[in-house]
Amino acid sequence: MKRPAAEVLAPPWELAELPSTISAAERFAVGIARLRRWEFWPAWAFYPPVVAYIVWLGMLYRRPTAFTAANPGLEAGGFVGERKSECLLPLMKRAPELVAPLHLLPASEPLRQRQRAAERFVVAHGGYPVVLKPDIGQRGRGVAVIRGVDALHSYLAHAPGDVLIQRYVAGAEFGVFVYREPLTGAARVFSVTHKQFPQLVGDGRSTLQSLIRQHPRARLIAPLLWRRFAARLDWVPAPGEVVPLIEIGAHCRGALFCDASDQVSPQLLDFVARLFRALPGYHFGRIDLRCPSVEALSRGEGLRVLEINGVSSEAAHIYQPGTPLLAGYSSMLRQWRLAFEIGDANARRGTPTCSPMELLSRALDDRRRARQWF
Repeated sequence: MKRPAAEVLAPPWELAELPSTISAAERFAVGIARLRRWEFWPAWAFYPPVVAYIVWLGMLYRRPTAFTAANPGLEAGGFVGERKSECLLPLMKRAPELVAPLHLLPASEPLRQRQRAAERFVVAHGGYPVVLKPDIGQRGRGVAVIRGVDALHSYLAHAPGDVLIQRYVAGAEFGVFVYREPLTGAARVFSVTHKQFPQLVGDGRSTLQSLIRQHPRARLIAPLLWRRFAARLDWVPAPGEVVPLIEIGAHCRGALFCDASDQVSPQLLDFVARLFRALPGYHFGRIDLRCPSVEALSRGEGLRVLEINGVSSEAAHIYQPGTPLLAGYSSMLRQWRLAFEIGDANARRGTPTCSPMELLSRALDDRRRARQWF
């Protein structure tokens, strides 16, 4: 039996402090285990070689921020602070069969008006669950699966900015990193990542805290899970009872990323080409989507876009456990070489680039925004 996540998961805007029952020794052991896996390294530890390479490319192309022209249809090419609605709403208008339906709920509108608009969306698109997320966000910030009107109202009451409501799409989730050939405009797939969601299975004896401790993957994301399940850590799931640990396909939220690049097919490339035709200002980045299965992905069947990410998005297949660090760097450097090549080609056609100071300002704004969201 699979217990609905809503029964055990605390909503992200109500996460508790780290429970006092978690010992310092256990926290230390988890920290050491994460340190041994570079996929869990903080950005400041992983990115210095990548930043150095970006600086070198800027000198090589004589345009330090050429990459910000890679996506003319996104602010700063989608480097930081871009609105998800910039691509998703035009895509829904031009090719609705490619995207999970969504609606923008501006923070400038009164709360009750936004709540009523969200309720109408739920009714129009088949009921709950739905997904709510900030219009400006990254790395899973503020994203939540909503299963009832109380949670819907509570999310909107806590949201500090514009919100997108989107129909929930069941199935397998993937991150497909795509780009257009700079000269020919042909659709290409750089990598495919299968986003898998760890879960626990009860034995009728172990508490949820013990199950997390014993699970090889859950243990690595234990700090997040301890807070998320703080009120239920002493709960003993029944034998065979399945407890989903996460619902959002973000690595920092606990999703397991696996390389699925072998699923690239002519049908998938055709899907990407259709998306590019619907979004002429999009040239480079990661498309997050869901479809019925891995097989459906390679057949190009039932694919629905959830998000469109810009130039700073990652080809997330590198985070598959066991990937050598040098392989991760190799992929990241190839990705940024492409970003400069495409951005430089677009800049030569007249697409403006952002200055380094503008990018710094946008990054600082986003850092402040991150402190406001849950």
